[in-house]
Amino acid sequence: MSTTRRVEAKEIRAVQNASRSLARLAILMRWAGEGVATASRSDLTPAQAQSFGLAVTWASEEIERHCAVIDEAM
Repeated sequence: MSTTRRVEAKEIRAVQNASRSLARLAILMRWAGEGVATASRSDLTPAQAQSFGLAVTWASEEIERHCAVIDEAM
């Protein structure tokens, strides 16, 4: 029975860690999105738009990775 408890505790920690990471990524994405949304269209250079796109793409990949951890732990 103690083996089962250790596995359960490990799975719970994995879910908690993934959840915290997802929350941080959500904050990052919201910050980046709000920054672009409030910027004047004429002030946004192609390089800035590309940087934003890359940041959002990276964040979405991280979210998918963390969701896989949650799914596996469940």
